[in-house]
Amino acid sequence: MDTDNKGEPALPSSESIGFLIRDSTLLLQKLLRTYLAVHDISTAQWFLLRVLWEEEGLSQRELSERVNTTEPTTQSALLRMERQGIIRRAKNPDDRRANRIYLTPKGRKLEAKLIPYAIEVVNVAAQSLSVDELATLKRLINRVRSNLLEATKKAD
Repeated sequence: MDTDNKGEPALPSSESIGFLIRDSTLLLQKLLRTYLAVHDISTAQWFLLRVLWEEEGLSQRELSERVNTTEPTTQSALLRMERQGIIRRAKNPDDRRANRIYLTPKGRKLEAKLIPYAIEVVNVAAQSLSVDELATLKRLINRVRSNLLEATKKAD
């Protein structure tokens, strides 16, 4: 383990996978945000849309869990999406207190408009990587993610 000049453990940001992943994620989101702004979509809404394009009828809690955000953050994004006519809420027949979230036709149409932006952001991020390097990067990130998921399950 590296130490600083006082003998304390040191972790320069250039050596921290946590810092590097977070910094890269923030830069990916910043670039994506510039594209999404044309359609008045926030990154919080983007992540919810990604889930809903794959599976509708989820509760707010399920959406929060899928995108790894707090329920108040999800609620705020869903309210905005509802006002924009992107989603609609329907009462859950099994639990009248809960709503299920569904896309409107406008919300479904956004997929064809927004996915190309995500592809462009990924292409920019990967532009200097070979096919093999990109495959290795994905494999390693998935392993890191798996390790972290396992650790958080044990911590809960």
